[in-house]
Amino acid sequence: MKRFCFFIFLLNSLITIAQNDNESIGALSEIGFYTMDTTLDETAIKKELKTIFPDVYFVDDAPEIIDRTMVYLEAITDVAEDYPAHNMEYLKYFAEGFSKTQKEQLTTSKNAFILVLYYEDKDVFTHTKKLFDWVYNKTKNTDFFIYDGEVREYFLPEIWKRDRVDAWENGIPNAVKQLTLHSYREDEYCRSITFGMQRFGLPDLVIDDSPCTNVSNTSQLLAIIAQLLLEGNQIEESNLSVDLDAIKNTSFQKLIPEMTYENAGKKATINFTRLAIQEEGDPFNTIFRVNFKNDDYENSQAYESEIYKQLFGSEDEVTHVSHNDEIMAASQRAKEKLPELRALFNEGLEQATLVLKAPFTTDEGGNEWMWIEVTKWKGETIEGILQNEPHYIKNLKSGAKVTVQQIDIFDYILYKADGSQEGNETGKLIMKYGN
Repeated sequence: MKRFCFFIFLLNSLITIAQNDNESIGALSEIGFYTMDTTLDETAIKKELKTIFPDVYFVDDAPEIIDRTMVYLEAITDVAEDYPAHNMEYLKYFAEGFSKTQKEQLTTSKNAFILVLYYEDKDVFTHTKKLFDWVYNKTKNTDFFIYDGEVREYFLPEIWKRDRVDAWENGIPNAVKQLTLHSYREDEYCRSITFGMQRFGLPDLVIDDSPCTNVSNTSQLLAIIAQLLLEGNQIEESNLSVDLDAIKNTSFQKLIPEMTYENAGKKATINFTRLAIQEEGDPFNTIFRVNFKNDDYENSQAYESEIYKQLFGSEDEVTHVSHNDEIMAASQRAKEKLPELRALFNEGLEQATLVLKAPFTTDEGGNEWMWIEVTKWKGETIEGILQNEPHYIKNLKSGAKVTVQQIDIFDYILYKADGSQEGNETGKLIMKYGN
């Protein structure tokens, strides 16, 4: 997280902006420029902005009320102290297209310039687009680096053009290109949150207490909700009707077949609660939490799973197979790995996720083997979230909290932070010999 004097300025700015349930009264965009030897002239920039925003008013402090177009400008002479770029580890994830040399240049930049544009709700789309166009024209054919303070991400001019300038249709942006999503583990579960809705006068969105194996679904759902809000749909009485076919942006619509299975219903009603306490690192904006609490489901993760099935469909299939010697030998190798996996899990997986295959007694007295995402592992007892939809157990649903014993585990999959995975040797054999 960036730490510099302007951080306090921006925080105070956002706190003073009045907000209601669906939108803020006024919005803002923070842009930073980083250069090595080139200094940006404040007087020249004021003239350029005056041409784009004729009624602009330049301010020396954060406004208490946004009732007109205003701009705060500041040239930074001590970049390392007052406006440092994030470290190289952060830039691995939030500086797309940068070479190692460019990242090193960014972190050692000698000059920086801050611009914050404040504007009224009626201008959120027109002013944002004009600002984005100006930023590109200012940086194209230069070696400048761009920092988007709303999403805390760095851009080369050509990436800025692709994601900020070109990703608009009929005056409305594509949420996938405009927002940044952060997903990370918090104890047993994962948390996913958007950055970037503030500049459009809209709340950012968060899903927490979600199984980490759901990160792909949470990302999709948050992007869909954001797109619907950008297109004028309203959260009414804490609910939003989500219809994938109602999304107007054609570039976003082209992504939907990649998100859904053939049996997808593409519709669901999403409930929200306003986040009362923000966590460190959250966007300084109103944040709406997707609320998966439902009295008809024993836990929020089970209802979350149901929402994803309604929107995206599912592809769970039953494979019938006899456990032959080859499969059992592979399972035994997995069992021998379990003490090591238990130690690894209890040390803290950070961004990794562990799932185990265990037997569940069917209504007929047999076994249905299914995967669980591990949330606790104490001694021989393992707690987790069921990952599959049972076919032969009427009163058990995907997303349910379940408890199994280590002695019964059949196989494992360790999903690693770098995208690779380990385990599931039996899965390949079951596909070979099944049905």
